[in-house]
Amino acid sequence: MPEPTQPQATFPTPGFGQRRARALIGWLPINEGALWLAGRQMSDQPNPEHIAACEAARQVVAARALGLDQTGIFSDLPPAAAAHIEALRQDPKGAQVLAEFGDLKIVDLTGVCAAQPQIVIEDALKRVEGVAADDMRALASITIPLPVPEPIPLLFDPTKNAWILSSPNPNLRVAGQFNGPVGPGVSGIGFIVTLQKSYLQVAGLGGRYFLRDGYHRAYGLLAAGIRHVPGFVKNFESFEQIGLPQGLLPQGAYLGDRPPLLADYLNDQVAADTNIPIVQKMVVVQALELQSLG
Repeated sequence: MPEPTQPQATFPTPGFGQRRARALIGWLPINEGALWLAGRQMSDQPNPEHIAACEAARQVVAARALGLDQTGIFSDLPPAAAAHIEALRQDPKGAQVLAEFGDLKIVDLTGVCAAQPQIVIEDALKRVEGVAADDMRALASITIPLPVPEPIPLLFDPTKNAWILSSPNPNLRVAGQFNGPVGPGVSGIGFIVTLQKSYLQVAGLGGRYFLRDGYHRAYGLLAAGIRHVPGFVKNFESFEQIGLPQGLLPQGAYLGDRPPLLADYLNDQVAADTNIPIVQKMVVVQALELQSLG
């Protein structure tokens, strides 16, 4: 039976900044897939071309064989990665990462399932440009980078008495708080904000392995023809322990009988180009002086 031809979708003219992305429309409900193709721009009626593209992609997925054999997608790290791992171990934050994120293995990206409905692909190839598939130390610096501090853009708004921190990196987070004297009769109160490093992490649940973090890099590596890379592998006993973010594919998609693989982001029969809004992660720390009735 011939596979349906994927119709070419057209995209609306955005009224805001957007970034190029890929969406796994073959595993999304048709209206949801059409919304991703529309760049998440709501309209009264979905674009018929987007609906047709989603229907065709879902037919391709439905025609796939049931089940997934992930035997052999992990192997031991070669000696060439030892120097990078030792450098990671010598850093206090790196040592904590090694203790918490699971076992370091060579991961065959083509055999790992995908849980995100879409990934941003801008600059994905730039991150792996010039890296050879057999340069294990260079690959390790991409997938399990050393925790080098990164500056965080900082702005003070005197009209609101607020500090504003902003970054396109979604790993900008409040990591703690502090208080204490900073002078005679003067106290300092604040928060610790950090840009947490992201690592290529594979989560295992009930014998099924899917990517927990590192989608942008995984796409860039696969697009460059590189499939075997270092990464963390950790098995979990429950879905709640994994701590995945909101907005993923339905669990039945990547834990079911016909799951999407990371390589499917590059498969035009089940995935499609789209544009999604540019977002910034922000942390706002504001001091308010209030009066209340005693």
